Amino acid sequence: LKLRASWGMLGNQNIGTYPFASTLSLGAAAMGKQVVAIAALNNMANDVISWETSEMTNIGLDITLLESISATFDWYNKITSDILLELDIPSIIGLNAPYQNAGQVRNRGWELSLGYRGATGDFRYAVDFNLSDVKNEVLDLRGVNRTGLTVDREGYPINSIYALQSDGYFTSDDEITEHATQYGTVAPGDIRYVNQNDDDIINDLDKVIIGSTIPRYTYGMAVDLSYKNITLNAFFQGVGKADGYLYGRAIQPFYSGASAYEIHKDYWTTDNTDAAFPRLTFGDAGNNYQHSSFWMKDASYLRLKNLQIGYNFPAATLKKVGLQEARFYVNGQNIFTLDKFWDGYDVETPVGTGTNYPQVKVYSAGIEVKF
Repeated sequence: LKLRASWGMLGNQNIGTYPFASTLSLGAAAMGKQVVAIAALNNMANDVISWETSEMTNIGLDITLLESISATFDWYNKITSDILLELDIPSIIGLNAPYQNAGQVRNRGWELSLGYRGATGDFRYAVDFNLSDVKNEVLDLRGVNRTGLTVDREGYPINSIYALQSDGYFTSDDEITEHATQYGTVAPGDIRYVNQNDDDIINDLDKVIIGSTIPRYTYGMAVDLSYKNITLNAFFQGVGKADGYLYGRAIQPFYSGASAYEIHKDYWTTDNTDAAFPRLTFGDAGNNYQHSSFWMKDASYLRLKNLQIGYNFPAATLKKVGLQEARFYVNGQNIFTLDKFWDGYDVETPVGTGTNYPQVKVYSAGIEVKF
């Protein structure tokens, strides 16, 4: 049994181009009938900026029981200060705002790992499991609020998903008339949005934080089994309490003139009011394809990342043919995934990229020989 505790501060010099110096942009311009070289100062510099600083406190516990069970637990609190931000400056200055040490972010969480190994006769086994939880929070941005699909806002995680909050489908013309004005021409089967500020119009002022791109829980498990000359190794991994988001060609039929996907066939009609997609339109990116919670789904998953089964040939047999070791194995990667994400899309697709090339299953077999 061992109890650990630590505290430390660390500087981070990996902060981009470290914009501390005043630099001139060179170019050319026509003056009269001549082309002359020019130079201009466009960006304000800040010669007193410094590295980011991370302060971390950690408390840990290591346990070993009966030589077969091991456990490690860590709790940590990490605060990163002096993050470089472009704070607003008066436009009368005539230069782009400089970077300043102003932001502060906290990561707080815990990590747990468990291990169990043993043997019964010729059967040997080992199981290792790990689970971690992290809560990311922006503590200070000096009031700076940027817009976009992913944003940083005080009190929320970094790169939070910022969009409209959907409220199902419109089901009738009367419902559309009574609701706040939305984007373009709206009809039954279109997505209905929540009017957050009760001003009878849906626009960017109604956007709120709807999710996070940082998963709360990450876990994995490795299993190693052997019986005489047969071995089995498996690795599972996944995340819990995570949000995923797709847009563009992933959700819009006939995107940029392309064909519709198989999943787009489940669209809203009067006979299919519980459809996965709104009413079918062509060349209309107005109302239904605004960034909203309608297109966000649970991105938690469990995946069998790797599975390998092998056979070690007996030493007595190998000695007869002049070999020291020989092993045959079959291997599979990304064998199956359990999730509730959009059909046909990888649950690990980063938010903000639209679509990514999906994970592929790979099966292989081989022989390892040692002379």
